[in-house]
Amino acid sequence: MISLQHDADSSMPLHSTDAMGLSGAGSAGQLDPLLYPWDPPVASGVMDGNDFRPLEPSAGLDEALAQASAAPLEARSLVVSIGSNSSADVMRRKFASYHQPVSAVLPLVRGQLHNVAVGHSAHVSKAGYIAAAPYPLLGECTPVWLSWLDDVQLMALDETEPNYRRIQLDGEACPLVTDCADRPEEFSLFTSCWGVLTDGDGGKLPFLDQPALFGLLAGSGTGDLLEEGKSVFDGPPELVAEQLGIPSVQAWARDWFSSAGLAAPVNFDGPCVP
Repeated sequence: MISLQHDADSSMPLHSTDAMGLSGAGSAGQLDPLLYPWDPPVASGVMDGNDFRPLEPSAGLDEALAQASAAPLEARSLVVSIGSNSSADVMRRKFASYHQPVSAVLPLVRGQLHNVAVGHSAHVSKAGYIAAAPYPLLGECTPVWLSWLDDVQLMALDETEPNYRRIQLDGEACPLVTDCADRPEEFSLFTSCWGVLTDGDGGKLPFLDQPALFGLLAGSGTGDLLEEGKSVFDGPPELVAEQLGIPSVQAWARDWFSSAGLAAPVNFDGPCVP
């Protein structure tokens, strides 16, 4: 069993307030996995290439999209982001890496999602961090970011989420209130194929910053790797993240989460799904 030794103030908010971490110079640098999920915008607005335009109080999203010569809201799909997909920088990178041209115009709006909580997916990403993952929890209210994607943007985003599946949620059972006071009837959310991390005793781990999560997993006492007899999660966070960037370690961690009883399946096939 994992003993959670962090008070409420020590857990990381859903989006880091630290500066964007780059292990390299300029936009070509790699995002620092220890700073996952990186910075969301400072306010609701529209990403337009390398620019981000905050929404004017008197203007709506359709007007902002028209000014950018982009597809209107009615031609877009609403997706709720609870991790790095709320970072404009991350979305630019994902669109740029797709095999066909993708519009760089994307609305990103703050919201509150009810009856859904956020923990960590029970797998390690290719970049060496343990990403956020939602699960249903009656009475919970989670800060989220909303994006409206055109068809090609949605295909590009889906391709970057092999460990998640995109599901539709019902806005009545899981109310979503936007920064603009709208309440969408239906929307998409990515949920982990591997379940979410637990304390080994049935309780789901809260969303934490990566160093805090590594320390928690190291303290479980059962995360030994190969012949070293030392937890892969123990040590300086930079070295842990580097180790977690190795594919064989990622496969080991995913199997260990399951065998050690630290992974719980997530079932959204209840009242939140239309």
